[in-house]
Amino acid sequence: MRPNAQPIQEIQMPHILTRAAIAISALGACSSTPVSAEPQSYTLDGEHTHIVWKVDRFGFANTVGSFTEISGSLILDEDDPAASSVTAEIALSGLRSDHAEREEIIRGPFWLDAEQHPVIRFRSTDVHLRDGERCPSRCAHVVGEMTLKGATAPLTLSVELNKIGTDPVTKAQAAGFVATGSFDRADFGVSTALGPIGGVVSFEIHALAIAAD
Repeated sequence: MRPNAQPIQEIQMPHILTRAAIAISALGACSSTPVSAEPQSYTLDGEHTHIVWKVDRFGFANTVGSFTEISGSLILDEDDPAASSVTAEIALSGLRSDHAEREEIIRGPFWLDAEQHPVIRFRSTDVHLRDGERCPSRCAHVVGEMTLKGATAPLTLSVELNKIGTDPVTKAQAAGFVATGSFDRADFGVSTALGPIGGVVSFEIHALAIAAD
């Protein structure tokens, strides 16, 4: 070894440490910058979306039914859930109550008058996150307007997001949720047999939405 010559290890070590410091700094910069998700559009999957309704009958029991023809669209903003929105349509031709004669009566002119008003519509106007330990950041009150039998009135849904992810069957991105709510049918001009038949209609929605391409 020549006099005053530095060992090879001593020459290389500062350069190695410098490169490592640069790499760590770059990694830290990347990890400290959150990835922002763009709002995603979804379409309701009518085959996996279900609405069940019930109303009191003479105080003895509830009459329970469902809707089978449902369509709609959602915009889900994971970064700002309060900016999400939903619109939906329910065809009264898909009303079911396990009793064909009763279904025709409900669709008839004294009740929902489906011939003149064949569709129920809902449009959200605001979303308020619900704080709580059971489902933080996953529950919300979805405020909106429902149109039934030609009348429009406010309606609020209590919504819980089940999951956002890849559907194992279709391989498409999907979102699933459950929602509950109720309304006074008289607000929509459906006042037949008020008293014997309950005025408040409650419902539960189980929905699957598929991300748009």
